[in-house]
Amino acid sequence: MRSARLRMFLGVYAPLILGAFVILFAINFLAFTTAGPGPYWPEGFSWDAWRVVCAGGLIFVGVILGISTYGRYRKTKAARLEAQGAVKPPPPPCS
Repeated sequence: MRSARLRMFLGVYAPLILGAFVILFAINFLAFTTAGPGPYWPEGFSWDAWRVVCAGGLIFVGVILGISTYGRYRKTKAARLEAQGAVKPPPPPCS
């Protein structure tokens, strides 16, 4: 990749957008799915419980994607500042 902006978009903003999309998809599925499961759904399983479990899993994946991307962004930003000399390392402990 040649452009720093493209690298930043693909490394930081694209995963955040994807995580937000996954979370919105899960909320949409949870809130607006009113149709029943159909004739092939097993008798002993609750449709609403499985809907909540699937939506919760998607929200979990979206949140983890956002947290890991944000942590990677902070780590890269700190390393860049340290390389530029803006942040001095802490002094060694006195003996």
